[in-house]
Amino acid sequence: MSAQGLLRAELLKLRSVRSSTWLLVAGAGLSALALSGSVASGAVPDLASEDGLRVVLQHGGVGAILPLVLGILMSAGEYRQGTVVDTFLTEPRRARVVVGKLVTAGVLGLVAGLVTSVTTAVAAAAWYAAKDVDLDLTSGVAVRSLVGVAVWALLYAALGVAIGAVIRTPPTAIVAAVVWLFIIESAVAGLVVDLGKWLPGTAASALGNAPADGLLSQAGGGAVLLGWLVVAAGAAVAVTRRRDVT
Repeated sequence: MSAQGLLRAELLKLRSVRSSTWLLVAGAGLSALALSGSVASGAVPDLASEDGLRVVLQHGGVGAILPLVLGILMSAGEYRQGTVVDTFLTEPRRARVVVGKLVTAGVLGLVAGLVTSVTTAVAAAAWYAAKDVDLDLTSGVAVRSLVGVAVWALLYAALGVAIGAVIRTPPTAIVAAVVWLFIIESAVAGLVVDLGKWLPGTAASALGNAPADGLLSQAGGGAVLLGWLVVAAGAAVAVTRRRDVT
């Protein structure tokens, strides 16, 4: 099967499942909710400052967890439902199947990220207006933050495919990813700052232009997260080639 055929097949599978659309939409809603909660609670003391704006807009990355889940379902879901047998009969070169899923997830993740960035910008504008604080969404800080949020979703979606290919049970893969990102990484980053900034979730925060101390630069965070994706994708290809599909 050609590369275009693989991509069309993956997109067709996703269009046949309503949950995929809802997951992408929910990601934008979750980001807007997280931003609203942060501003409403007064957790951002100086909205008018550049750091305050970065804190507000980096909440757009909260919704990236849902493209990650979608990526997991794209790969692990095929094993759960048994459709992976037909997939590999259609395209016996398993590495091409994994790459096709990675690319498809990346495209969908980018779309989700762009929707989330727009939603985040709209929510931020509403809250800044309500607080009577000036907001320039064309400033360098705002643009870098919103672009970072979009790329964050792209990389997380592709990372989800790799995780789902290695851990073939969807609930287990989703729980493992969530526990790693929100519990294990937080513990490691809190105990060993110099190590924590190199982990994927912390690197993603840097990519989202968060102003927290001890993070990599935005470009550095993106490069590290991309590196984790490359490693995970390599593991996914290696495991998929060798493992029995039944």
